[in-house]
Amino acid sequence: MTEALVRSICAEFEIKIIPANEFPKPGETRAVATLASILEKHGEGHLRIVLSTLNETKGNQGLMIAPILWATSDLVLACSDWIEKDLSDWYQAWDKIPVGWITWHCQALYGVVTVRQAAAGAMYVMLTAYTKNKADRPMDFKFIKRTDDVEDARMCRQIPADKAIEAGKTLLEVKASLSPREFTAWVREAVGMKRATAVRYMRAAKEARTIHKTAA
Repeated sequence: MTEALVRSICAEFEIKIIPANEFPKPGETRAVATLASILEKHGEGHLRIVLSTLNETKGNQGLMIAPILWATSDLVLACSDWIEKDLSDWYQAWDKIPVGWITWHCQALYGVVTVRQAAAGAMYVMLTAYTKNKADRPMDFKFIKRTDDVEDARMCRQIPADKAIEAGKTLLEVKASLSPREFTAWVREAVGMKRATAVRYMRAAKEARTIHKTAA
């Protein structure tokens, strides 16, 4: 009965449930057991807020995985007053935070704390900075992009050119079969690579292809 209700609610949100051995694309989830647990523990209304928070905010449709669903559930509970007061402000804050970036970096804490706990804490800090009901001046998270750019450049220097080219070829093949949004989600979640790094690898592969054709 619980799983049937989960599937019904997912259908309402146009979220596709996929087999457990497949990797979810944006708008898909395989975490049926997690959704069922959230439903049993907190009720149908709570589950709907969790799903709408991820499925209807910018860039989060590909993050309906177990630890992030639980982290979102925790935040819905912790921020119930905020949600009741101004639901649209809640969604707008989620539009602005880099949930994928947070998820990836929290993986490094695996075995020390759960990704659920780490992600919930990091997301809470960013969410509260973006609420219009907060009197403090919003924090500037542009440092994230600057830090990522430095890490991308360092990564490209450390990987041999031939391996970068081969990685770029694989990325180009996958990119050809996915929409831009799906590809971005795949790079972030399945590969664990920043998009800027993927772009550099694909550029290296294209340049190598051009050189090969010219030489031929």
